Amino acid sequence: MRLTFAVTDVSKLVITADAVEQMLAFAQRSWYQREAGGVLLGRHLLDSSDVVVDEVTTPQRTDKRSRISFFRSTNHNRIAQEKWKLSNETLAYLGLWHTHPERDPTSSTVDRNDWECAVATHAFHGDRLYFPIVGTDRIRVWTKAKAEPVRELLLLP
Repeated sequence: MRLTFAVTDVSKLVITADAVEQMLAFAQRSWYQREAGGVLLGRHLLDSSDVVVDEVTTPQRTDKRSRISFFRSTNHNRIAQEKWKLSNETLAYLGLWHTHPERDPTSSTVDRNDWECAVATHAFHGDRLYFPIVGTDRIRVWTKAKAEPVRELLLLP
């Protein structure tokens, strides 16, 4: 199941079926499952303002995970950098994803602060980063550009 979100009137974020499946594999559908997350990897389409998420990194042993928190280790950065080099600099870092143990996930103050920090300090191509949260029944996505506040994206039919 591919997901498409409206970023602006003329641009979209597309999350491929493979990337959606990778994230959904870690949805917290049981009480004992811990939050999980990683980074989004994909491409900025030529002659378009659309962005495609092709894959994601998945939880690493060095991550800190509990039922209601997730702290991403630097292993995700190393994986993203390796994939960037191996793809001849076409598979780019596009943002961060994680899970929440709720049907329809909402962003917390901790999430929003993490996203603000990512946009302010991480090196990335394009003008913005994307931040999916995977709930048990729904994936919601937020975005942040340097000169804009965090905002939620609309899922397109």
